[in-house]
Amino acid sequence: MTGVLDRIAGVAADRRGVILVGSWAFAEAIALPVVPDIALGLLALAAPRHALRLFVVLVVTALAGTAVLYAVAVAAPDAASALLTALPGIDAATLDAARQAVAGGDPTAVAGFGPGMPLKVYTVAWATGPASPAALALGVVLNRVTRVGPVVLALAVLGRLAPAFLRRHERLVLVVYAAAWVAVYVLYLGLVPGLR
Repeated sequence: MTGVLDRIAGVAADRRGVILVGSWAFAEAIALPVVPDIALGLLALAAPRHALRLFVVLVVTALAGTAVLYAVAVAAPDAASALLTALPGIDAATLDAARQAVAGGDPTAVAGFGPGMPLKVYTVAWATGPASPAALALGVVLNRVTRVGPVVLALAVLGRLAPAFLRRHERLVLVVYAAAWVAVYVLYLGLVPGLR
């Protein structure tokens, strides 16, 4: 009988992992308020040798989703802004801060380690500013490498170094993994007063 992590590794190894990560990253780049890091991190933990391939899928599909949102924001900036401000954790002040951050057209403004302003907010800000789409594309890659990459790398290393431990204690591993993501979103969304 295979465990949950072995079944997750099976997903990572075939096209289901590509479809899961790719569709999630594409949707998150446009409007989904939950990051694809959740799925990719678990896949990397369960099947570290597939982490790089799936990370590349995430970057490419995030670029595609960004291109779609960028086109919408260029054509209908008010509608794109309304779409984003309807999402949890994003308001007009967030959009204004993103516009100020990308006003100079510097793609590194989109990069950063750890939780931060969602990529989709930068995309709409970029579309309504003077910077080029090519610089935004570079910013998307930098954003995914600096925000998603370290977590995926750490989980893949852990999965490579301790596969037996992880599988022996997979229930605990999955509970801790889920609890960590819940904590990230509680902090990010400010669900606990005074934390945001």
